[in-house]
Amino acid sequence: MRARNATRDDFIFNSGRTGLLATIAGIVCGNIGAGTFVALLLFSDASPILGVSLAFAYALGLAICGAIAPLVHRQSQHFGVHGLVDLIVATHRVRHPLAVWIPIAFVFLLRTAVQLLALAAILSAIMPVSSLGALLLASAFTGIYTAIGGYRVATETDVFQAAIILLGVGVLTLTNAGGAPHIENPFDLGPYKFPLLVGVWLFIPVSAVLAIDNWQRMATARAPEVARRAFLLAAPLCLFCYLGIVWLGLKGHAGEEVLTVLRETMPAHWAWLADVMLIAVLMSTMDTFVMPLLTSLERTRYTLRQLQLMVLMLFVLLTVVAYALGPLLNSIIAAFSSLVVFLPAVLAALLLRNLRSASATLSLNLGVVVSFVLVGIDLNYTAFLGFGVALVAYGVAWIWPLRKDSRPPADLESSFSADSR
Repeated sequence: MRARNATRDDFIFNSGRTGLLATIAGIVCGNIGAGTFVALLLFSDASPILGVSLAFAYALGLAICGAIAPLVHRQSQHFGVHGLVDLIVATHRVRHPLAVWIPIAFVFLLRTAVQLLALAAILSAIMPVSSLGALLLASAFTGIYTAIGGYRVATETDVFQAAIILLGVGVLTLTNAGGAPHIENPFDLGPYKFPLLVGVWLFIPVSAVLAIDNWQRMATARAPEVARRAFLLAAPLCLFCYLGIVWLGLKGHAGEEVLTVLRETMPAHWAWLADVMLIAVLMSTMDTFVMPLLTSLERTRYTLRQLQLMVLMLFVLLTVVAYALGPLLNSIIAAFSSLVVFLPAVLAALLLRNLRSASATLSLNLGVVVSFVLVGIDLNYTAFLGFGVALVAYGVAWIWPLRKDSRPPADLESSFSADSR
């Protein structure tokens, strides 16, 4: 109903007028997803120090977002962009934006597909439908309302969804507060190695900063101060939720399905709240992952109806990918470290001048490929090696630029020719 009079700017980035409450709610919704529950439960059960470190490191990342939010907001306004992809394209003068969009979209579309599979699993557990039917319903539920209202509806529904998430985690935490878990050695790393713990503290905070949904919240808030305050206020709320999940992991619930864990640890007759909370978690995560990927279409001539159709097509693609890959996509949750390969290009976009397009495109594409290959080999070193490859690739392309990249952009060439004539 509220989307009836929405404009293209409302649909793409809420016309840059998202207020404090909606931004806080969006941060809570966007940073608590299926991967959050699975990772914190598994790591906490295997290693108390890893579970607690994950919780505090990601909350630290949100606090860092608050610190840099004014810079991101100002830089985005300066270049007239509203998304992470667009800022990299504008600052590096990339002639073919798809070369930047594809590696970033690859990471976040796979993460979205994981959320879609998790939502389908919940629906199949609470409704008399097949797995395929549940997958289609999950995609339709989220895809249709996102296509109707775009980023505006994503931000406005986050207020309601965040309230459900905080209520659910609050009830869960109070119910399980008693009975301290038996921990023989809180610093035991279990099956993991020390480099993974170092990587958690080095790269997990960075992953929060480089998430496209967090970036868009920093860039599109009503004002720089609104973005800063929102992240600083949301960080402790998210930390509360993270530690509540860690507590369940420390009590040895990691061997069960997440939905089963939440149902069994909720108070009697409150199992429905676990279902509703997870549905809110998953739907709110998907819409805030998909819409920032469409921000690049702001400067095109596509009509609002065409943009809405593109959102639906994107959800159809997600459904096909999720159905084809099935449970194999669960391994994508472990690929959080792939986000750190964005860091060289993003830091350069914020801090440097006279950037080259080859640096961004080579660094992003090669870094993502290497990270996803390494995830299946050794998770302990994935973040370090992925970041190292991305950094070296960026530096090599900077020192030895491709010949065509050393030329000025086409529009500048034409102006130079006109001046010479």
